[in-house]
Amino acid sequence: MGPSALGNLLHDLGAKGNPVRAFEQSLIDDCSRNIAIDGHVIRSCSEENDLAEAGYKTKLLKSSQVNILIAYDTKRHVPLMYRAYRGSSVDKKSCESFLRSRSFTNTRFVVDRGSSPLCCWILCPPNGNSYIIPVPTSDKNFKRIKVKLQYTSGEFVYKGNTKDSARILYYEEQIDDNTRMIFYKDYDENNSKRKSYRQSIDEGEAGYTQENYDKYSDWWGVYVLQTSCQDPAPQVFTEYKDRWSIETYNNYIKNDADYNDLKLQDYYNFQGFNFIMLVAGIIHSNLQDATKVLEKPNISTIDILLKSGHMRLVRQDSEWVLHNTRTKDLALLKEMGFAPGMSYKASK
Repeated sequence: MGPSALGNLLHDLGAKGNPVRAFEQSLIDDCSRNIAIDGHVIRSCSEENDLAEAGYKTKLLKSSQVNILIAYDTKRHVPLMYRAYRGSSVDKKSCESFLRSRSFTNTRFVVDRGSSPLCCWILCPPNGNSYIIPVPTSDKNFKRIKVKLQYTSGEFVYKGNTKDSARILYYEEQIDDNTRMIFYKDYDENNSKRKSYRQSIDEGEAGYTQENYDKYSDWWGVYVLQTSCQDPAPQVFTEYKDRWSIETYNNYIKNDADYNDLKLQDYYNFQGFNFIMLVAGIIHSNLQDATKVLEKPNISTIDILLKSGHMRLVRQDSEWVLHNTRTKDLALLKEMGFAPGMSYKASK
């Protein structure tokens, strides 16, 4: 695809937004109803980008930035929607605009610290939505409960996606008719960090002191969450932990997909590029799932892409014929659930 054709495609995707909105809404309607919202900053290398402005990472990037918001299904590990905002935009306002642009019902949102005003919007009007959010230490209820905190509400064993497990103690309190605050203490994480810090003190490492140990050690491995959902405390903790899958996805965006230092300058082209990033993320998610089915630790998604990338379609008379293939590569793709056809009828 030539530069002009690609530019026209991106412009149409950004300017004629109805098809993209309908596609994103279909993803939302079909999702697990467990959605994380997170932001990502992209460095802009265009002086004429309509979205590029100085922002909170400008000094680090040494350039203007564009802010990207992502809605991510934490159960199916797939992106649901993308939106680019001006580099100087405030996250809280951008998040509200982001979510208002689509319809959500009976959805549990796991949002980042600092997005508390967004929680009011999630609950109004009442449409079955709920939220889970980390509580800042400046919160008045946090300060009040902290004074006499005892983890007396119960305990459970948390099992993540790995073989590791953790013993969790917790205390929960109803703040109002819709809201609970829950203090969790990961007993194993707390002990591990105590041990590590103590070793650093004994070895005389700079910055590690008995004073700081006494001041902070009780709060290592402590998670404080506020939620409007009715799930039991162990389930709330699990849902929050699942949110971290979006951080893994952000790592893919930054390091593997390499959406960095973009030179796009037209507003519509950049919004059209949101759709390209979304589709690439969906393909990446499906490819990861298919690779796991192989149960071959020595084969990664990168290996699959490299093997597939060697194949080419060549026009022969009225057909597109698959060339440059290897039998073992075709067998591997078939094992993943995708068997490419050896030829496809060409359009006239």
